Amino acid sequence: MTLLRHGQAEPADGFPEDFERTLTRRGASEAREIAARIARRSPIPELILVSPAMRTWATAAQVAVACELDSRQVRSARELYLAAPATLWRLVTSLNPGVGHVLVCGHNPALSQIASRLGPKPRSRELATAGVATAVWSATGWADLEPETAVSCTLDGPQDMADSDSQV
Repeated sequence: MTLLRHGQAEPADGFPEDFERTLTRRGASEAREIAARIARRSPIPELILVSPAMRTWATAAQVAVACELDSRQVRSARELYLAAPATLWRLVTSLNPGVGHVLVCGHNPALSQIASRLGPKPRSRELATAGVATAVWSATGWADLEPETAVSCTLDGPQDMADSDSQV
C-alpha cells in the first residue's frame, strides 16, 4: 500500500470551496516528479483510490499516466475527502483481495497519522506535499492488515524529501 499526499495546492482564500483548490505550479511539478518515482518502483499500483478534490485528482492523474494505468484503475472515493484516519483505513481494509498494491491519494492530517503508525517501530512521519509512505505486509488479505504489522515502511517525496528517504 502506498499513501500519497497531494501536491502543493493554491491557498484556500482564492477559491469559493476548498474542494476546488488546484495545484500550484510547484505542486504540479511535485506531482510529476513523485509519479515518475512511483512508476520506477516495484510493484507499481494496480489501483488508485483518490479523494475527489481537484488537487488530489491532479496529483493522482500524474501517477496514473506515469504507471500506464487505465481509467478503470483510478477510482474516486468520496469518503477520502478530508477523511479521518479510521475512515481511510476502513476503505483500504475493505478492498477486493485481488488487488495486490493500492495507492491512496488524499489529504493530511489522516495520511501522516496513518503513516506514523506503519511498521514494527511506529514513529512520527509528517508527509510533505507529494510525500509518499509505502508499506509492505506479509499478510495476504487487506482485511487482515493492521498498520503496526507492516514489515516495512519506506518514505519518499519530491525535491527536499529525496535526501531523507528512510525505511523502518
